[in-house]
Amino acid sequence: MATIKRSQLVAMNQHYRRFSFDYFLDCQQKVGFRNIELWCGASHFFIDAQGYDNPAPLKRKLKDHNLQVVSVTTPSIAYQYQYASQEEGILQKSFSYFRNGIQLAAELGADRVVINSGWGYWNESASDSWKRSRDNLTLLCEEAAKLGIICMMESLRSDESNIVNSLQTAKKMFDEVNHPNLKMMVDTIATGAAGETLEMWFETFGENLVHMHFLDGDPYVHNIWGDGNTPLEAQLEVINRYRFSGYLVQEIADEKYFNDPFSADVKNMRMLERFIEE
Repeated sequence: MATIKRSQLVAMNQHYRRFSFDYFLDCQQKVGFRNIELWCGASHFFIDAQGYDNPAPLKRKLKDHNLQVVSVTTPSIAYQYQYASQEEGILQKSFSYFRNGIQLAAELGADRVVINSGWGYWNESASDSWKRSRDNLTLLCEEAAKLGIICMMESLRSDESNIVNSLQTAKKMFDEVNHPNLKMMVDTIATGAAGETLEMWFETFGENLVHMHFLDGDPYVHNIWGDGNTPLEAQLEVINRYRFSGYLVQEIADEKYFNDPFSADVKNMRMLERFIEE
């Protein structure tokens, strides 16, 4: 039977955006999570190009709940900051914003941040947007290296990005950035929407695949396990076969969960705990 370690399971606070961060922490403690990926959305934790909230109160709350931040996500794509911003001034502000996310991760004791390629205008030269993304990601990896942080790049759906939206373009960007602090991650919604399998990503990236946003897609929606059509045990068997020991982040992001995120977490954990080997 496929198994996972409880320490591999990571909660995320994105679907608690209508609730306080304290409520989110209380819920994760009840559900049985030990680790979280911090989604830096106000009012849970504010961050912008100028700086971010004092992390000391957050660290105290985490300690009180026996929770640890293992990775940080600075929201992009649908927000004012993204990795391939078209205007130079916005690109510089975006760089500062994502650099602040890297610095925050280091302050919280995490060793990794989630990144993506961003997107270019659909009516501009593809080579121009590609170059902006590649150059910006390279600079961010250099900043991450100074603090011992890994940048983990996920692919996006084709309706989200016209830069890295497939295994092929992910490999091309990974090779061109060619930085030891750039690693790869799977978002099972993006890979499912592209018709790609976990086997394909493991075969392509091997030990450089270190992290996952691990969800039940259909394949486009960020569902909890049991609400989509992805065979959970089969996915876990692949993970076991390739001896993946990285984190499996529950990036529950569909709006249908926003009004009662705790119930969604409870149902999700019931599906996953059948495979947990402490």
